[in-house]
Amino acid sequence: MTALQLRDGFAGQEMFVIPRPILARARQHPLIRSVHPTDIGWFPKASHHYRHRPNGAKQDHLMLCVGGHGYVMVDGQKAHLQDGEIILIPRNRQHTYWAAEDAPWSIYWVHFLGDDADYYVERMSRPGQPVSVEASARHEAVRLFRYCLDALQDGYGLPTLIYAAQSTQHILSLLLYRNQSLPREQRSGPRRNRLESVIDYMREHLTENLRLDDFAREAGMSVSHFSERFRKQTGQSPMAYFIQLRMRLACRLLDLSGKPIKTVAMETGYRDPYYFSRVFKKSMGISPEKYRDIKKG
Repeated sequence: MTALQLRDGFAGQEMFVIPRPILARARQHPLIRSVHPTDIGWFPKASHHYRHRPNGAKQDHLMLCVGGHGYVMVDGQKAHLQDGEIILIPRNRQHTYWAAEDAPWSIYWVHFLGDDADYYVERMSRPGQPVSVEASARHEAVRLFRYCLDALQDGYGLPTLIYAAQSTQHILSLLLYRNQSLPREQRSGPRRNRLESVIDYMREHLTENLRLDDFAREAGMSVSHFSERFRKQTGQSPMAYFIQLRMRLACRLLDLSGKPIKTVAMETGYRDPYYFSRVFKKSMGISPEKYRDIKKG
């Protein structure tokens, strides 16, 4: 780090700090309160960029690096943030970050809060550590950042703030739930999510007659503890989730093949085609035969 240290003021930068009184009123809206930006910006080639927050920020903070590189220190742990990576700094965590001297980073960033913000923070197995972003997810995230920044040029009216909140949720969902690089990062981390391993196990054994005990054993938990954890993370019971995966497979087979219903039932783990039809109708609202007859697309 050089003696010159800048918080902002970079050529071509864009930055919006939403006035807190306006935000306090707007966040009562159901489309805003879930997750919303408090500050958002774009710092291109941010030479001498430096920030130190000994008490952390009052919001969760996501940075997406799209060029150059820099360094982030959270609770004394230093990390190297490079082109094509994101980092998430949870609120109230002591941190410092700065752009590299040889190739200062270009970053999109957003500070966010909301009733559901913790779900995004908890998605990161190692908050404060960089995670690579798959190329298509990165390009889409940049596009969404641009849309959000452009919209905020029009001021802080309620429609604009709703759009900014929805854009922020889309960015977070894309980078933390649809980023194909993230599961690999999590598998290599010390806190690999065992519930995600169980979901992988479900997908690999859709045709088998598995029970709740099998899933709990795979997770290394008691049945009651596993069921509680699974429902908290997915919003569904383990068996309901397993059936949903089977029904998705059944729909694909009905849409993309001319196989008889009996064969579709067998290939989704149901030996009794009549029982399969009852489960399918309960899940989809119509019988497999009627589902196949629907013109789609």
